[in-house]
Amino acid sequence: MLKFDWNFLFTIINLVIFYILMRKFIFGKIISVMDKRKELIQKQFDEADEAKAQAEQIKEEYQSHLDNAESERQELINCAKAEAKREYDKIIDKAQLDAERVKSDAKKSAELETEKARLAVNEEIAQIAMETAAKIVGDKASPQTDSELYNKFLDESSDD
Repeated sequence: MLKFDWNFLFTIINLVIFYILMRKFIFGKIISVMDKRKELIQKQFDEADEAKAQAEQIKEEYQSHLDNAESERQELINCAKAEAKREYDKIIDKAQLDAERVKSDAKKSAELETEKARLAVNEEIAQIAMETAAKIVGDKASPQTDSELYNKFLDESSDD
């Protein structure tokens, strides 16, 4: 049969009592310390997640600012190019106007010089004609006759 040992029973009772005492005095404190530690770790994880979310938000803001800065930079470059093109066109137009004015002035000057030369040649030819007429006519020439011959010659030469 089975033999019952009292030592075994007392050992079991001691273990049960020891477990109850441990549970009441030690396990409660250990569990509360573990719960506090778990809360602290969870709080640190939550703070880390919050910091990560803030970092992402700041990153998005900076990226937005960079994108805006890039578009503003491109807009400024385009404006500067347009302004430079307008200034270039303005300078070219002014240079063309100046060139046309210089050509016009040169043409007028050449026409004026040509007219002066033509008048000088006419005067010289008239002088020669008068001298020749005076030699041919001799003493019959008078200042009035000279003037008439001169005017007649000028009229004929201007018709050519």
